[in-house]
Amino acid sequence: MSESLIPERPVIVSPSLAASIGLEEAILLQHLDSITALGNGQQRDHYLWISTTLAQQAEQLPFWQPAAIRRILHSLVDLGILLIDSMPNDEQQIIELAVNQQLNPSATPIKIASPASLGAQRIADQWRPDAAVIAQLQQQGVAAQFIQGNIDEFVFYWRERKEASHAWSSKFIQHITRRWQTHQQHLHAAANKINSADSGNQIENQWQPSLDAIEILERMGINRNFIDDAVAEFILYWQERKEGQNTWNSKFVNHVKRQWARFSHTLKHDTEPKPISEHWKPDHEVFDVLTIANIELQFARDLIPEFVLFWRDKNALHHSWNTKFLQHVKYRWVRRNENDPHAKGDAFDRLSDRSWAADLI
Repeated sequence: MSESLIPERPVIVSPSLAASIGLEEAILLQHLDSITALGNGQQRDHYLWISTTLAQQAEQLPFWQPAAIRRILHSLVDLGILLIDSMPNDEQQIIELAVNQQLNPSATPIKIASPASLGAQRIADQWRPDAAVIAQLQQQGVAAQFIQGNIDEFVFYWRERKEASHAWSSKFIQHITRRWQTHQQHLHAAANKINSADSGNQIENQWQPSLDAIEILERMGINRNFIDDAVAEFILYWQERKEGQNTWNSKFVNHVKRQWARFSHTLKHDTEPKPISEHWKPDHEVFDVLTIANIELQFARDLIPEFVLFWRDKNALHHSWNTKFLQHVKYRWVRRNENDPHAKGDAFDRLSDRSWAADLI
């Protein structure tokens, strides 16, 4: 007798459940439910609990690594479908879990919660993917730096859209996977361009982004003056590196997107204008933005005393001194590196007159 093409009991999944909570979540949930249906659960506090480990689940579901199973368990807990005493730290640690559906006093079989009863939530301002999500993406070949560099933009985008989701971790994995594939394609295309030419062109002093690049950034909601202010620092950075490129516009778009995402997500804006205090210091998030802009942090710190003195002498009120300081540092950084005999003369005048961030506060 020939060997069967289906060597073990198949995994069955409900299409409507998968459509509601995600395919991975539906597969794991129904697999756990089948374990309880075989009488392996223990009743406690009106729930039917089972004991297992990530290693055991990986043996039963060999198409997933333990890290992936841990991530999906997190997702099911976030959805309110599973109850877990404590999330395991390693593959062999015992997990006590139960489907979040109380037992009827007269019956032991449990029913999976109806998809319609599951509430989606908006993404939290400080949302971050857990270690299991990052581990899964790295197993797919995505660079850790690429993952971290796209978190703020992901959160900012979905907070702007004000949409709710059942599983932000799954959404993030899909987002990063698509972005990584696009990134790799761009790298491949850029490499082919470079190979087809003798060498790339170095950026010129008078370089300006194309109208298409500016239009792309403005469609993303990025302030036009913010874009303009990023040009000089972008030119300076690449001139110092002395590298040739054929895709300066693409590099500029990515540069501004990173800065804007960090700026919009992390800078704190007060609701009331107030004078600057004698011992004012910029928040640490300001230095995160400056780091992305490739500005020396010590250079920025050296500007703090004169910045505070100037605005205390003016006795001016402002919503966000962080924004004002960031603007000042970026301008002074560019002027310091220009061969302009008048570079230092009008720094504070421009700081007083420039108001590109006024509509961001």
